[in-house]
Amino acid sequence: MVGVKFLLLQILDDQGNPQSGYEVAADSVGAGLDEWVLVSRGSAARQVLGSEKRPVDAVVVGIIDTVSADNRLLYSKKDQYR
Repeated sequence: MVGVKFLLLQILDDQGNPQSGYEVAADSVGAGLDEWVLVSRGSAARQVLGSEKRPVDAVVVGIIDTVSADNRLLYSKKDQYR
């Protein structure tokens, strides 16, 4: 596919720890190395603007700024660059 950047994504658990699995997804937002991203899968991936006619099963649709759970910060993009 011309003009599509693909990313190799490492899957994380609910605590932000890396899992053994990886996934390939088309990048629609310009994500970079070590950024946490939001992925749309399946038929929803083909609803993303620019992916309607592409045979993709996973698309990066957002770059995550912060993640917190149980009043605990798991990830902050801002802290990544300090």
